[in-house]
Amino acid sequence: MSDSLKEKEDAGDIQQFYDLLTGALDVIRNWAQTIPGFMDFCAEDQELLLESAFVELFILRVAYRSKPEKNKLIFCNGLVLHRQQCANSFGGWIDSIMDFSQSLHRMNLDNSLIACLSAFVIITDRHGLKEPKRVEDFQSNLISCLREHMSGIGSEVTRTQPNYLSRLLGKLPELRTLCTEGRQRIFYLKLEDLVPPPPIVEKIFMDTLPF
Repeated sequence: MSDSLKEKEDAGDIQQFYDLLTGALDVIRNWAQTIPGFMDFCAEDQELLLESAFVELFILRVAYRSKPEKNKLIFCNGLVLHRQQCANSFGGWIDSIMDFSQSLHRMNLDNSLIACLSAFVIITDRHGLKEPKRVEDFQSNLISCLREHMSGIGSEVTRTQPNYLSRLLGKLPELRTLCTEGRQRIFYLKLEDLVPPPPIVEKIFMDTLPF
């Protein structure tokens, strides 16, 4: 394959990567608006929470939906890609997402638990919030709901998997680590300069780079 053809193929993969991210942001924005109480936060806090949590939610949703045992990733728009097809654009980040997906599947989460976990990802203390106390209160309610749900689904889960709730909440720091890895990948693609990142990706990723 000639260099120019290879570059064109790489550019196509990177464009697809950016399209997956921006498409997921729209889906996540619509979903966030359905969380009871989310729309009561002031507009600035809504936007800050959304943009801060976006990459973590992207990872969580892909990991939950995918089939790691078949090396298949399923994205928000229904696109199914083999792990190998993501190697060009995602780089090593794809391996971390697949490992996370496997550990998530081992927990046998139901839709309610994944919704609770997603709400925890988005409604958490972030630097620059105008009403941090309101977010804190929301989190306390969320913990209560989660405990209630856990007792509702009976002792089966808790008997077979002790410390289930702690393990579930332990996924949050894992997501933050994966998020940092994702930002580093974007930074690398930006330096490579084959495809300019879309404005929203540029804003979210470059505003909050941890390095």
